Amino acid sequence: MTQEKEKQIQRILSMYERLKKGEPIVKREEATNFKISEKSIQRDLDSIRAFIETSGANEYITYDRAQKAYVFETEQPTSLTTEEIFAVLKVIIESRAFPKHEMDSIVEKLMELAKKDDQPLIKLMMVNEKHYYTELNHKKDLLERLWQLTSAIHSKKVIEMDYKRENSTASTRKVKPVAIIFSEYYFYLIAYPEKSDYDYPIVYRVDRIEHFQQTAQTFKMPYHERFQEGEFRKRVQFMYTGELLTVKFRFTGKSPQAMLDRLPTAKIIQQDDTGMTIEAEVFGKGIKMWLLSQGEYIEVLEPREFREEMEESVRAMLSKYAGVLQ
Repeated sequence: MTQEKEKQIQRILSMYERLKKGEPIVKREEATNFKISEKSIQRDLDSIRAFIETSGANEYITYDRAQKAYVFETEQPTSLTTEEIFAVLKVIIESRAFPKHEMDSIVEKLMELAKKDDQPLIKLMMVNEKHYYTELNHKKDLLERLWQLTSAIHSKKVIEMDYKRENSTASTRKVKPVAIIFSEYYFYLIAYPEKSDYDYPIVYRVDRIEHFQQTAQTFKMPYHERFQEGEFRKRVQFMYTGELLTVKFRFTGKSPQAMLDRLPTAKIIQQDDTGMTIEAEVFGKGIKMWLLSQGEYIEVLEPREFREEMEESVRAMLSKYAGVLQ
């Protein structure tokens, strides 16, 4: 391949990449930049147009008279818009999911996907966010670990891991991994113990897994028993599982919409001027924590055993303030 041909290929690839990112291509500027004629740039653009229009992807190169430039158009957008990138950046940063160096890398790469003209504004808006980003106390790298766990889930391999709960020593466990879920700052591995027939899975915080490895042992999950992340999410609060139960309670707070968003399985079965009666299918331990957090705006009605458990917790809370109330 001649040197001239290599330069042409590099030119074409450069323009194609920028067009796909949403940058307009001005012939005169490209000719000046590459030190060739505008006719050569036009031939390059024609080559790009011929390539994408014969690919059957409903993509086009058109001339925008307002910009006096060539632009890329598609009926099925394959890249993120500036608005989408900005929204994703805000969500990722607010999640505090990753240690600072991993977060910085993700943010920088996402910003580079925006249109060139929009990048300065996005970067300006992110400067403060990045500077004051507070990573979580565990400070552990997560990206590679998450991908390795995903590989084990996909191949249905039992993993052996050293798991360390807060303020305790690590213990070795063998589990059947079925999903990874993110919730309120942390990533969680959802898994079943290797040799136990649990009705519900156990939740492990990924950052607390000190070490793990795939074993040669595989496990089977019948299709009708397969773990469904979406259904699990609807029923779990604060990533605490426990027995699956149907809870009925009275809600008298001012924001029923926030409550219903928090409990996707909730159904309003009765409503009046003072509040509403709600029924929801949930896992026991987590829902108890959430219901207690709502204070006087919640009254558990059923099941009876769960109502009694809530009463005991409320009495225990009240006893801590006995001196204040006297």
